[in-house]
Amino acid sequence: MNSFQQELLDDPQALIRADRGGLLRALAGAGAQVRRGIDTAGEFGVDRLRGSTPPRAVLVAPDAAAPYLSSLLAALASAEAPVIDWRNPALPRWAGPADALLVVSADGRHPRLAELIAQADRRGMVIAVAAPVRSPVAAAAARHPVADVSHLASVPPRAAWWALATPALQALDALGLAATAHLLASVADSLDGVAETDRPDSSAYTGPAKLLAAELAESVPVIAGIGQAATVAARRFAGAVQLIGGSTAMAAALPDDVARIGSLLEFATTEADFFADRISEPSVRPRLVLIGDDDRYGEPQDTQWDGLGDDAGRKAGSALAGLAASRGIGSSRILVPDAPPLVRFAAASATGDFAATYLALARGIDPSAPRLGELPH
Repeated sequence: MNSFQQELLDDPQALIRADRGGLLRALAGAGAQVRRGIDTAGEFGVDRLRGSTPPRAVLVAPDAAAPYLSSLLAALASAEAPVIDWRNPALPRWAGPADALLVVSADGRHPRLAELIAQADRRGMVIAVAAPVRSPVAAAAARHPVADVSHLASVPPRAAWWALATPALQALDALGLAATAHLLASVADSLDGVAETDRPDSSAYTGPAKLLAAELAESVPVIAGIGQAATVAARRFAGAVQLIGGSTAMAAALPDDVARIGSLLEFATTEADFFADRISEPSVRPRLVLIGDDDRYGEPQDTQWDGLGDDAGRKAGSALAGLAASRGIGSSRILVPDAPPLVRFAAASATGDFAATYLALARGIDPSAPRLGELPH
């Protein structure tokens, strides 16, 4: 594992120089991406999806620039219809006019996505697409709503998430599956707030993302989400730590995974490699990270926000934090605003993106460089 250079986090100019692909600057533009999606909703033509009957099921086919988008849409729409992440080259046999297909692609070049759209068109499915307007994917959806994301050609793929998520959330709203469109301005404000708080010249000792990066530097983060949307944020954060930060991380859902995580924390300090050199090979310990935890475990849950933190999940988080403390294991919290689940998700996931980027930079890792299996931008 690359050594962590804490001092780099307090040197804004050194951070900017090290961030050769400009990922920090691009992440700071997430709020602007959402506002652009709001402003161009008319060009997208999303209102064409509005009808009297919501779809029976929604298939979501994202490219690599939108990891876990399907999971977020599923968390938001679960009460109305199943949302299925679809990676196969052919649609399921049952898919037809009663169902919908959402496709998001940063470059619009993937032939599998274009073929899925063609199949859905032949079956009479409801279709909405986000892709560059002159791409093969957009061409395949020419008769359906298409959100043009051609501007992503100048954006690092790892900072394109919200540009692709915004039209998908607008489509979810138009289909009658989740009231999300009216929240997008608040999402943009939340993303801007995180970008301001976690900018490169923020303090390494008080900036939430920099502080979190330092806390995770010598540990294996165990990131637990309290509630459905928070669990998606936890998975996004763990994925960013792995992909961007080059480090091991795991995600969990509370309360469902409390026993699994509790066992890991309880026995982490008792496992020993008797052949390891305790000086040259110090053990790497887990660190608990809670998302959706606002320290109100004992208070009645306000059902308005039950998508991001229920009583059982909070009690599980409290128990895990207590167990970690009793075993001398550190814990961190990603605090989120008192707002609807989508807005809270935005704040948590943006903090995770910045923390993973600072973790990479302080380890001397280029956070924008292509990894194995990725195509260059």
